[in-house]
Amino acid sequence: MLTVEIIDEYGTDDIEAFLLSDSRSLIYSSRHYIKLIAHETGSTARWITVSDESGLRGALPLLIKNGALGPVVNSLAYYGSNGGVMTKGDDTEAKLAAIRAFTAFCEQADACASTLITNPLLGDHALYETHLPYDLRDERIGQFTVFPLDQQANSLMRLFADPRPRNIRKAQRSGVQVTASQSSDAIAFLHATHDQNIKSIGGLPKRLAFFERIPELLPADSWKIYLAEHEGKRIAALLLLYYNLTVEYYTPCVVEEHRPLQALPLMIYQAMVDAMKAGYRQWNWGGTWLSQGGVYAFKKKWGTTDIPYYYFTRVRSSAVRVATRDTLLREYPGFFVLPFSNLKAKSAEQEIT
Repeated sequence: MLTVEIIDEYGTDDIEAFLLSDSRSLIYSSRHYIKLIAHETGSTARWITVSDESGLRGALPLLIKNGALGPVVNSLAYYGSNGGVMTKGDDTEAKLAAIRAFTAFCEQADACASTLITNPLLGDHALYETHLPYDLRDERIGQFTVFPLDQQANSLMRLFADPRPRNIRKAQRSGVQVTASQSSDAIAFLHATHDQNIKSIGGLPKRLAFFERIPELLPADSWKIYLAEHEGKRIAALLLLYYNLTVEYYTPCVVEEHRPLQALPLMIYQAMVDAMKAGYRQWNWGGTWLSQGGVYAFKKKWGTTDIPYYYFTRVRSSAVRVATRDTLLREYPGFFVLPFSNLKAKSAEQEIT
């Protein structure tokens, strides 16, 4: 007989061991990452666990954010984090029990909206399609570079399509130097460059406080910043996260005037070689919207395998649909409430407060 529980914390030793027993688990479900995101978003963490007399059989992470329109529940919140139910193998019984518990939890919490984001490596979206009540479904393309089994740099390079090898060789010929760091000044440079890059395209950059919490809340072996220098000057940075067998391509940034030097491709290549030799199996480029042709093409040149994954959203309050984008960003920072294209309010004058 299955036992379903709601656990009120970032995670436990048992859950962490359970996650690490499956090579498909990603850092987004680790208790350290969840604590980092909960601090950054001002949200509360919960776990839905499913067990029987043999032990833990399923685990589903949740983050809950209270705001003006009511609570929003995500599995999982913050910049494309994947959620969903982890089980031992493909344990459909345990997964269905967790899905039912997720629906009941959102109802009991009187959530105005909830979103469950699947893990692309599990390939289980059909189960959510059938058994998870939802109103909206968004698709993303997950892109992964699987490292060659021989762990040789030349074999890795052969995976890449032009112009990636040429980009890498150009940076090397230009004298770009790549190092790795966890220093506070590396964090400051990463943030400042990321902030400029994202604002220049009208996006929402991650805050300095988020990056500064990383050394405090993530284990030292789960993150690294690669830095590129040219003629003694830093020109690019790349934050990577490490968990189980997967490296997460998390925050890349380049000083705009130095983009022609191709420092980012060289950093990526060096980081891939290092990760491969350390025993990691694959590199996760993260999700790409179907409309992001340029971003997709950049990642595809790195020998990626495409795996779709999905956002299943249920909207329980009509107030959500008539809110504005600014309201949702202010009240639920870092959370997915619903696709902005589904909002009815188009201007600040229509904003619901």
